[in-house]
Amino acid sequence: MGYRYNSQEMKQAIEAVIDKIEQSCELKEYYISGLQHVYRVNGQYLLVLRYSKNKDGHYYFSIPNEFLYNPTIKHLVLICEKPEHTIVLPSSLLTDMLEDVDPNDKGWTLDVYDKDGWELKIVKTEKVLYIDNYVNEYELIYSRSAISTGKTALNMFCKDKPGVLRDIAGMVAKHGGNITYTQQFIVDKGKREGMSSVYMEVENVKDIDDLVKALEKLPMVQEVTLHPPLDRIYGSRVIIIGGGAQVAQVAMGAINEADRHNIRGERISVDTIPLVGEDALADAVEAVKRLHRAQILVLAGSIMGGSISEEVKKLREEGIPVISLNMAGSVPDYADLVVTDPIQAGTFAVMHVAKTAVFDIERVRGKKF
Repeated sequence: MGYRYNSQEMKQAIEAVIDKIEQSCELKEYYISGLQHVYRVNGQYLLVLRYSKNKDGHYYFSIPNEFLYNPTIKHLVLICEKPEHTIVLPSSLLTDMLEDVDPNDKGWTLDVYDKDGWELKIVKTEKVLYIDNYVNEYELIYSRSAISTGKTALNMFCKDKPGVLRDIAGMVAKHGGNITYTQQFIVDKGKREGMSSVYMEVENVKDIDDLVKALEKLPMVQEVTLHPPLDRIYGSRVIIIGGGAQVAQVAMGAINEADRHNIRGERISVDTIPLVGEDALADAVEAVKRLHRAQILVLAGSIMGGSISEEVKKLREEGIPVISLNMAGSVPDYADLVVTDPIQAGTFAVMHVAKTAVFDIERVRGKKF
C-alpha cells in the first residue's frame, strides 16, 4: 500500500514520527476507506497519522466521518509541521468532543495552536481541548501494552449449540491469543432473539484481522465485530451499595469526581444499588469480587453489621478496598476508611481509583473523617 504525500516536508515529518513509534511498537499499514496513513500497532489496535503545515500559527487537520465510527482506532497522531511538535491524542478524547457536533460532507476540521500552551478547537464550535500534556507523549502508545497488552474485544453472534465456546476459544489459541475476559448469554429480544452472544477480550493475537476472518468461517458463528475493551469504554468501576438516600448522596460525589477525571481521558464508571436487609446486603458485598473491573466498594447506610461485616473482611482479602459511611453496626470497624459525609465518601472512592489523582487509600487506612 502506498500512502499519498502532498509534499516532501510532509513525507519527511511522517516518516520521522513513524521511526519514533517503531522504536517500541510494530506498525503495519492498514486500509480504511476515507482515511489515509492508518497503521495497525502490534497486530492489534489502530492509530491514524495526520499532518498539517503552519498557517499563521494554526494547524488545521481534516478528520473524516470514518474516524468517529471505527472503535479500533485508539490514537490520533497530529503532526504540526515538525516531528518535534506531534500531538498524541487518545481517540476517546476526540470522539467525546465530536459526538454532538454535526460534520460537514468531509467530516470535521480541527484547529491546533500554541496559545501559552497547546490547544485544540473544533472549527465552527466553541469546543476547546487543552492538549499541552499530549505533545510528544509517545508513552501513551507504548503504555497501552502495559495497560491492556494490546487487548481487543470481539463480539460474536452464534447459533445456540453445544461447543460454540470451545470452537471459538480454540481458534483464538491458534492465533496466539490469550482470552482475558469472556461472557456469554442467549439473546432474549430483538432480531437476534434465541442466538448466543459471545463477548471476549483477547490479547497477544498475532493478527487480529486474520483471527476475525477465521472466526467468520466457523459454521456456528454468524457475525463477528471488533470493539474497544470494556476497560476503555467504562473503565474502572466504583460500586456503591446500601440505603437509597445515602447511596444517592455517595453517587453524587462519585459522579462529580469521575467527570473531572474522565474529561482528562480516564474512564471511571459508578454502579449503585439500594438494598434493605442484612442477607441482601451481604450477598451484594460478596458478589463484588465477581464483578469485572470492580476496583472499590462504598457501603452507604445507617446500620450494617453481622454477615455484612464478614463479607467485607473477605472482600478486602481479595484486594478490593472498602469505604464505609460512619454508621451504627460493626461494618465501620472492618472498612479501610470511614467517612461521615456521603458526598466526600464518593469523592474519595473515585480519587483512589483515578490515575490522575494523588489520593491513596493506603495512606489513610483505618482513619475516620
